[in-house]
Amino acid sequence: MAVGILPVQSDPTLLADIRRYGKFDPTGCYQCGSCTLSCDLVGDSVTFPRRSLRFALLGLRQLLVENLDPWVCHDCGDCSLVCPRQSEPRISMLTLRRFLSAQYDWTGIASKLLQSKAWYLGSLLSVAFIVLFLIVGYHLWYVGMAAKDFATTPFGLDHMFPLMTYYTLTVILAPLLLLFSRVFRIWRLTMGGERQARVPLSLYVLEAWVYVYQSVTDSLMRKCPQKGRWLGHWMMASGVVMMLTIKVFALRWFQTDNLYPLYHPQRWLGYLATGLILYGLADIFAGRLRAQKEIYKESSFQDLIFPILLVLTVFSGIAAHTFRYDGFALTCHFMYALHIIIATPMLLVEMSFGKWSHMVYRPLALYFLAVKEKAAQQAPAAEVVPHAL
Repeated sequence: MAVGILPVQSDPTLLADIRRYGKFDPTGCYQCGSCTLSCDLVGDSVTFPRRSLRFALLGLRQLLVENLDPWVCHDCGDCSLVCPRQSEPRISMLTLRRFLSAQYDWTGIASKLLQSKAWYLGSLLSVAFIVLFLIVGYHLWYVGMAAKDFATTPFGLDHMFPLMTYYTLTVILAPLLLLFSRVFRIWRLTMGGERQARVPLSLYVLEAWVYVYQSVTDSLMRKCPQKGRWLGHWMMASGVVMMLTIKVFALRWFQTDNLYPLYHPQRWLGYLATGLILYGLADIFAGRLRAQKEIYKESSFQDLIFPILLVLTVFSGIAAHTFRYDGFALTCHFMYALHIIIATPMLLVEMSFGKWSHMVYRPLALYFLAVKEKAAQQAPAAEVVPHAL
């Protein structure tokens, strides 16, 4: 099927819309190409950040939303180092990813949270207060505890089952389902539009391994000049996935009043996951505190919220575990309540609408790009890209 040049329409409001999501300065760019040449992740079909910035500058909203290039960017920072105009294309790409995340979200919530610190922080605090209310309500009305005994009566962890199982599954699986519910919308915006050549289903099946591989390895980050960054990121992600998997499939075994020896799997699996997460967090905080490398020279509000919530979740969990083994049942009980109050908004808000969403969007974008490249290789010579800049 031969494809002609399709008309495009310039939207003069696009630049202002993007800037609502963060710092964005394509006006200083004179398209010298230094940023694209400096990036090791650029390929024949992916020419960022130059192409993405050009789409934004010209007001080509539809082409920008269809563009997957910003997700190939792994925030290495080489582009900003070589830019002769100090336009900071790395930060512009960060802003574009927030903008695109809002376009993918069918609920409209991401748009509000990613544009406003007040909305974002307010959402986290609102969820935390709701959880606090549920905890108090559970003890006073469901358990039937007298209010005067609430602060003085110790409880074990087992008394919360099976309600705790249903609660945990909800706060972990609901954000994941919400993320994956956007997959069709992303496909429609980036692969299924009238400007896109039709791709046979067999190619989606053939290239499905790319999504799995990139989800597990995040291999493109290894091309960044900061070699240790990939290891820290991978270890933190592995620790989080390990802990979430345990909570989904083995919560009753993991969250128990039984005291096990150090060599028991219930303990060393938890310690392993915690160690992996702390290694990654230490790498993030060390880099941001030093602020020597380009990637850490400027941090947005959303960049800091996730690691702060994660470290608070980890340390509150460690404290609850320690108090339980030391025999401080009441202190353990309150610390575990604090752990839930911190972890729940992190999962419901940050995973659904914050930087955690990248764990779905980035591998998905790389998968779709692989499908496009395979389709282009198999397409007849008469078929051309429907638009070009």
